[in-house]
Amino acid sequence: MNNLILLIFLFVCHFLADYTPLSNNWMASAKVLGKPLYPIFCHALIHASLMIIVLLCTSNIQILAILYLFIFQLTTHFLIDVWKGKMNWWFPALQSPNNQLYWTIFGFDQLLHIIVIVLMVQWVSIY
Repeated sequence: MNNLILLIFLFVCHFLADYTPLSNNWMASAKVLGKPLYPIFCHALIHASLMIIVLLCTSNIQILAILYLFIFQLTTHFLIDVWKGKMNWWFPALQSPNNQLYWTIFGFDQLLHIIVIVLMVQWVSIY
């Protein structure tokens, strides 16, 4: 599959997992302060599952590579979201959208997720 199309599909997965009812209040509430960890893990599991479904349907890489990508997406998404929540916990002013730094942290969080997705596509293209 064309890498650009795969990248778009994975970004759609990211959108679906973050900005639709797939990310419910239980998960979103935990992400605000980076705890409890289980709802954040479940949220990351949704991300990883959607992306792996796309990879299974669109790529011809080995199942072991798909498993590695699943673990990579699950782990990185979980850690990034916990980190962002901890930033809100350590610096409560970051919880307000009226604070410019709120948007900086939000944007950096999204940048990290984008980098992970780009790395996944790169891995698929060389594997």
